[in-house]
Amino acid sequence: MPNRKMHHGFTLIELVIVIIVLGIISAVAIPRFINLSSDAKVSVLESIEGNMRSVASIVHMKGIIEDTPDRAIDADRAIETNLGLVDSWYKYPESIGEQGKGYGIVQLISLDHDGIEVFAENKSNPDCWSVKVGYDEAVCYVQYKEACSSEIPPEITVVSTDC
Repeated sequence: MPNRKMHHGFTLIELVIVIIVLGIISAVAIPRFINLSSDAKVSVLESIEGNMRSVASIVHMKGIIEDTPDRAIDADRAIETNLGLVDSWYKYPESIGEQGKGYGIVQLISLDHDGIEVFAENKSNPDCWSVKVGYDEAVCYVQYKEACSSEIPPEITVVSTDC
């Protein structure tokens, strides 16, 4: 005759231990997964920053080779590239191309990520305008500040305090 005292299930203590272990694992893991969205946004901003730096450097070199004037009327400062004319300021791309004649830094980089916006251009300093690109104009963006002179290249900064 088979033994009828076989165990078929878990004891209450075993179930409580499993629930406690699952609770600890979820308390540690869930915050890490929730933060992935913020990390992804910061990575996109850093990618935009890198693109801006690369494009600015390439356009600047082309401007030096072509001996493009630092400051003149737009048509004289345009730098010819394989993408078309680039509006330049001190041989670097302007923040946004003016008057539809040439491209600015915003038009030269890829901004095809969901939620990325181009915020209004800051024209408070007539020698070097700036533009912000990102998710939130106050706390999650990349700022491109045009070159202010031939000795001061563009400033490109990432602000990701609350992405």
